[in-house]
Amino acid sequence: MDIHILLVNGSNVSLLYPKTERATQWIESQLSTDYSVFAKGIVVESHFIEPILKGLKQSDLSYLIQRN
Repeated sequence: MDIHILLVNGSNVSLLYPKTERATQWIESQLSTDYSVFAKGIVVESHFIEPILKGLKQSDLSYLIQRN
């Protein structure tokens, strides 16, 4: 199974790293276009993670969570 998104989960913010073109397209269509980027990852406040993961699952996109 391919991993579409790597989520590096921090305490206050997390970073999303799209790993496939399909994941990039999903992000472009589902997330606001004014997101911040840090270390090539999309910065997401922690309280938005659950809805994003739910959306990924509904779109049949796989993800891997790396906890720091």
